[in-house]
Amino acid sequence: MAQAEDFKDRAHTWARDQYGTDVTIAGFGPMPGNSGLSFGFAIQGADGVTLEEVVVRLAPPGVKRSGNTDVLHQVPLLTALEQTEVPVAPVLWHASEDKSPFETDTMVQRKMPGRSLNMFSADAGSPQVSTELLVDNAIGALVKLHQVDDSALRGRWDDIVPLQDDLAYWFRLIDKVGDPELLDLGTRLRDALIAQEPTTDRRGIFHGDFQTNNVLFADDGSVTAIVDWEIAGIGYTGVDVGWMSMMTDPSYWGPEHQAGMRLKVDPARIRATYETHAGRAIPSFDWYAAYSGYRFGSIAGYNLRLHRTGRRVDPVYEVMASSVPQLFRRGLEVLGA
Repeated sequence: MAQAEDFKDRAHTWARDQYGTDVTIAGFGPMPGNSGLSFGFAIQGADGVTLEEVVVRLAPPGVKRSGNTDVLHQVPLLTALEQTEVPVAPVLWHASEDKSPFETDTMVQRKMPGRSLNMFSADAGSPQVSTELLVDNAIGALVKLHQVDDSALRGRWDDIVPLQDDLAYWFRLIDKVGDPELLDLGTRLRDALIAQEPTTDRRGIFHGDFQTNNVLFADDGSVTAIVDWEIAGIGYTGVDVGWMSMMTDPSYWGPEHQAGMRLKVDPARIRATYETHAGRAIPSFDWYAAYSGYRFGSIAGYNLRLHRTGRRVDPVYEVMASSVPQLFRRGLEVLGA
């Protein structure tokens, strides 16, 4: 597998293979955010004219392909969504590790125009329109996703995972933290989620990490693309609404995290906006938010442990330390448990 300093040379090799031996690449660099092993660059012809701008996503070498490490898993979904009204970045090329110059599973997408609304950084590069418009347009794009017929993906992509199996997966992360308080809170919240599961709610394609950091907006606030589909699946579509609500609702977070929140949205507004766009109610809205708190609390607690033990240092999770138990407590509160 190529080292970081090798990626640019391999990107140039790939570009020449695909676009001709006289092309060059420009603006090569890692992609922002938590997009994992990915980078972007422009492909230029001999006359210096840009032929294409791309984002390359790579599977981590030597790691089991699962969830966000399985980049090729996204290809069937994104290919199907390109034929719908859902705004996505088209897949231009993909290959397994034995056929890729990067020597790992590779997916190349067109780099879409637009900028995200960062939930924590008042970045001057964010779209210069109201946050209310951006949130409304993001939710409108989400509704388009949830309206897609997923039958073409069934049987050759993800099966619906039973709730108890899904919760057990996240519970293993809680168990590894080794904190008696988190284990107690996690156990109680897991049991409450199982007891109140919305078994009759709509199922279909969900994004899994839907929030404004993962939506690109044009200058007028319209959505140009939903990005970062690493943990998408088929299941309760309301999960995406609950996740966005949990991410922007200060009551789920500790004081240190709250202090850095740029985007705070009343959960009732997110619910009403979605229901208006979708033309249907979400009676289990609180359940989806509580489930999201359980899921993110499990992830954050586990990553905090990795940070503090030096196995995967990331100071972001130190700021989230007080939020981990709060995510569970708030989930229990909204479920009345």
